Amino acid sequence: MHTAPIDRPRLFRPGAGRRSIAVAVVPVWAVLILAPSAAVAQNVSFSRQVAPLLVRHCGNCHVAGRKGGFQMQSYVALMSSGMVQKGAGQASRLVEVIETGDMPRGGGKVSRDDLATIIRWIDSGAACDAADPAAPLDGVARPVAPAAAAAMPAEGKSTAGQARALRPGDVSFAADVAPVLVEHCAGCHSGGNPAGRLQMESLATLLRGGPGGAPVAAGTSADSLIVKKLRGAGIEGQRMPRGRPPLPDDVIAKIATWIDQGATIDMLAAPTRLETVAARGRARSLSDGELREVRRRAAPGLWKRSIPDEQPVIVPRERLVLVGNLPTARMDEVADLAARLEERIRGELVGGDLPLLKGGIVLYAFRQSYDFSAFWQTVLKQERPKGVSGYAGVAGDVAYGAFLMPGSAADPVSIDVLVAEQIAGAALAGRNLPPWFVTGAARVAASRVMPKAPVVQEWRRDAGAAARELGSPADFFAGHGDPAATATAAAGFVTALATPAARLKQLVAAIDDGMPLDEAIAKLHRGGPQQLYEAWLARQAKPRR
Repeated sequence: MHTAPIDRPRLFRPGAGRRSIAVAVVPVWAVLILAPSAAVAQNVSFSRQVAPLLVRHCGNCHVAGRKGGFQMQSYVALMSSGMVQKGAGQASRLVEVIETGDMPRGGGKVSRDDLATIIRWIDSGAACDAADPAAPLDGVARPVAPAAAAAMPAEGKSTAGQARALRPGDVSFAADVAPVLVEHCAGCHSGGNPAGRLQMESLATLLRGGPGGAPVAAGTSADSLIVKKLRGAGIEGQRMPRGRPPLPDDVIAKIATWIDQGATIDMLAAPTRLETVAARGRARSLSDGELREVRRRAAPGLWKRSIPDEQPVIVPRERLVLVGNLPTARMDEVADLAARLEERIRGELVGGDLPLLKGGIVLYAFRQSYDFSAFWQTVLKQERPKGVSGYAGVAGDVAYGAFLMPGSAADPVSIDVLVAEQIAGAALAGRNLPPWFVTGAARVAASRVMPKAPVVQEWRRDAGAAARELGSPADFFAGHGDPAATATAAAGFVTALATPAARLKQLVAAIDDGMPLDEAIAKLHRGGPQQLYEAWLARQAKPRR
């Protein structure tokens, strides 16, 4: 039985060192974008320099195979193997076996310059600049798919993987193709050891291809291996999907038409996981009621993936559903609280009879810290930072807010503020908005619902100091800063954008009408986000009277 204590949330304190700052609620994006970036933190690129070296010298035994019980099939697998010690190249086992000549075996020694490149990469943090750290290493080392690159339109550039709005009559990748790939292909072509070493976790990995080349020739479906495999004609080996009935002709025809259109993506971006793209396609095509049913059916699955040995309590309300492991009576109380707060948050963001988010949201409530950590690890594939009590995001069909219940009345963040912020964050994340706006607007909405809460007063008081901790405006928008300071600064900046109060609702309405956030802000404020942030930051530096 686990006995890990509940982490007590700490708040941003002006002047505190960056290493000591934490926050009660840090959104998921803040943790992801603060991971070391090879483009910023180092001179050595993992995808362009290190991965090709590892594939060339180690590929047969330790990428394609598992000799000696060790496999570095992907960046994630390499880092979890213990062979690389971040920041300590000479102390890393990978360097040791190369320096001693123990590896690679069978000839083809690693040159001194190549080894120096690997050491520099490890010394500078061993970061990954690949679009998908879990992608097969040989695919990462071969970023341009030959077949896709061969399909060039008149302007000389492949359209494969590019974002492009749909035209009348077009086949939608998000609504028509991605769901087929998720249902019929991703089961075999995903994970650490995909079939044929062909990864289909995203459009980017599909276009990158496997050892046999790229399965998609953008603009030419007749030359695309994926179409040939699905039709079972003109191929070596078996028809796909393997061991299952063939896909209907009309489904294959849609995939072929999508390739002939240029193999572009109409929602999100090529590195996004296919299940997320397919979910966005469903969200666009289904009605509010239909999407609500899809979302509620999917809600328990995310819990079960994280905590498979505990059946959750599920409490539905009209516009949301609460999933958690609190006592049943407490779950009912929190669900009632959430329903009341959802109504008030809806008034701040959309108003009228419009839904807060099409299809509603899902809230996950955790009684114990270790359960919340397990959920975090499942969703984000990393350890939960200490002191984080909640975050909001989207996973497949589920737009969610997740939170750890406060342990006592003395906790600085009350359950009311915590739940209100997650409800607003889930609604904004479900609209695919930039991370800084999601966290800032979520806090603004929660602040307006609970204006007298002590933590809300601290958010307002500390916004300027938090912004100064972050450095340049570019660092703020890129997320290159402490997550606590970033969240507090974002709340202050969005408060300025959302003043007077009606402007937040106006921004959300413009976004729901299809206007990009930057254009919506410029329309209301006659300036872009960075220009407005710089002006806001300058005002924060002036002493208050």
